[in-house]
Amino acid sequence: MWFAHAIRGPACLIVVSVHLGHLFWTEQPTAAAIGHFPAVAVGDPAPWPGLYSTLTGAQINIGSMALCLFFLVSGFVVPYALERGTLGSFFVRRFFRLYPTLWACLLLNLGALALQARLLGDAFPFGPKDVAGNAFLLSPYLRMPWIEPVLWSLAVEELFYVLAALAAWRNLLARRSVVLGLAVGLTAASLAGAHVELGGVLFWLAFNSTFVVLVLLGVVFHQIHRGRWGKADGAGILLAVLACFEVSLYWGATEGVANAYGVAGAAALGVFAALYWARDRLPEWRVLEWLGDITYPLYMVHALNGYIILRVVWLATGSYYLAIAAAFSAALAMAALVHHFVDRPTNDFGRRLAKRMRTRAAAARPLPSPLDTVVTAPTPVGPAE
Repeated sequence: MWFAHAIRGPACLIVVSVHLGHLFWTEQPTAAAIGHFPAVAVGDPAPWPGLYSTLTGAQINIGSMALCLFFLVSGFVVPYALERGTLGSFFVRRFFRLYPTLWACLLLNLGALALQARLLGDAFPFGPKDVAGNAFLLSPYLRMPWIEPVLWSLAVEELFYVLAALAAWRNLLARRSVVLGLAVGLTAASLAGAHVELGGVLFWLAFNSTFVVLVLLGVVFHQIHRGRWGKADGAGILLAVLACFEVSLYWGATEGVANAYGVAGAAALGVFAALYWARDRLPEWRVLEWLGDITYPLYMVHALNGYIILRVVWLATGSYYLAIAAAFSAALAMAALVHHFVDRPTNDFGRRLAKRMRTRAAAARPLPSPLDTVVTAPTPVGPAE
């Protein structure tokens, strides 16, 4: 679906612009903690941070809205993969879609941190266990820090994959009651995370459950698009699932980030619905296609590496615009290289491997025997019937 692919690039650029054009300059202690460098005095060197602050003050967090669009796109497109083959082929496909690129981007992040630590005379900030926890998206469950904090959203995706695959395995994902039941159950888990003393694993499962509810909105759009649910029924389910998301966001385990995602989630749903409605009229621009292709690695290499580059260029030149240009250019270049040498080849390999698994599974099914067919005389149908 072109409209879903076209959403990815602009949404990712919004996230990058918020992190590099706003957070680094207005929340320097946070950026310094992520980048593991001494905080620097940056002031307010350009009008853009003021614009972001104004929007945030009006409860319009465009970075959060862009991330919510990513979640909606996942909910819309992942059911296609689930419907194409076996459960095993789905997880093989997801593994090669997710992990090789994740590992390549982590290596770039770790390389930047190692070089910076050497130049600053500091110790390397992470150990082997931290790296392993990040490499398999288990860090919060193991009480370990994220090396690149944006990875938290991938842990949400992982949880959605598991729940959606289990539902699809039993052919339940197309049932209205199942999607609503999942939304209610995940909301209950989020509420429990806020009001019951839970361990690290259970709390973070509750935290991630809130955003899986948001992903389910994309699943609803998928079922409407496939014609399985009527538009009126689908609209009702959308409102019910959105209500579950808002309840879990404001009163669940994610209460601390409610202001960032409350209005943003509803706004993202509106933007997604508008683009879905206009899907046949959206122009297919090659730039948008390319941005959509490199979105995944761009999302993972821009923040930590970008903060390090911003600091170096700012201290060397004192120019906001040179620092932004250098950080953006480096992020795009790294993302393009990772996509070309890792993301695309491993994705293609996973697709081919999953296709072979589906073919073998189909070949292994026994053909029906003629003796299994019971022939009966046709039943006469009366006029009343």
